[in-house]
Parts: sequence; C-alpha cells; structure tokens
Amino acid sequence: MSTIEIPVRHIASVWREYAQRDGVTDPAVELLAREVYPGYPSWGYRPAFRVPGTDLVVEIVSSQPHPSYAQALQWIEWMLERLHDNGNIQLHREAS
Repeated sequence: MSTIEIPVRHIASVWREYAQRDGVTDPAVELLAREVYPGYPSWGYRPAFRVPGTDLVVEIVSSQPHPSYAQALQWIEWMLERLHDNGNIQLHREAS
C-alpha cells in the first residue's frame, strides 16, 4: 500500500482527483485514521481515506494530530460535509 501525505488546504483538490468519479464521490472510498507513528497511538492520529480499486491511502497532515482514531475520523467526515456544502466537492448525486 502506498501513502501520500497532503496538507489540509489541498483536501478538496485531492479528493476531486482521487475519490470522485464522474463528478460524484465513489461510494467505495473508505474514510479512516492513521497513527502518526505506527505502533505509537499516544502520538495521535491523522485523518485519511483509501482510494477504491488501488492501494493508495491519502493522509491529511495538519499542525496537530487528533488524540484518538474516532476524533480523526469524525473530523474528516465533518470536513468533507463542509466542503460539499460550499460546493468544493460532490459527495453524492443531487436529487433532480
């Protein structure tokens, strides 16, 4: 599995490049969190997502890691919803 690390400010563009197909988020995208230093959970977690059909994981780097897996996962879910709300990404098909 390969991992790329991106700064928070690039989430929308990287999401559109890797996680969207035909302008809509691929339902197979997996949201997750990764230990900053594998084997040392006390150092914190970074939000991430796994791209469907590849071995690519995109890890989001910010100035401060999240203290738990659940908090990192909650953050990425929240951030993606905000990016969807302001039109930067498309999470699902809009009802016509």
